[in-house]
Amino acid sequence: MTFKQTLIAAAAVCALGASGVAMAHPMDDHHGMEGMEILHAINLTDAQKTAVHEAEHTAWSQAKPIMAEMRKVHEQMATALTAPGTISAEQLAPMVAQEEQLRTQLDQIHVNTLVQIRNLLTPDQVAQAASMHEKLAALHQQEHEIMGQPE
Repeated sequence: MTFKQTLIAAAAVCALGASGVAMAHPMDDHHGMEGMEILHAINLTDAQKTAVHEAEHTAWSQAKPIMAEMRKVHEQMATALTAPGTISAEQLAPMVAQEEQLRTQLDQIHVNTLVQIRNLLTPDQVAQAASMHEKLAALHQQEHEIMGQPE
């Protein structure tokens, strides 16, 4: 393997690892935390807080084995990418397909949980959350403009 190929393989392994970390901790991204902060800011009742906690616990219980399987797939891909010899997209295709299937399962758990939590909110709480979301989006737009970052 040439030096350039080694660098490309290493970059691919790092990217795979990073996507695994992102999936393992979906609430670590900035916007995910915002959603949780909005929930706290709209003053949920004790019953709503309990129901949200239960929904999150259930989602985590469902997602945890899928994320473990995804880590195995990432490790298989990393092993294939760092093995001696050549590799083709066709050799990685089954692993990519498996990862996509697992990601789809995680996305569905996430969507189901979001819907479940959203359905716990009163119309006033939904309106409050919408207002806060719009204000935060405007702040993010300003942040990107100030920092000169593309959106």
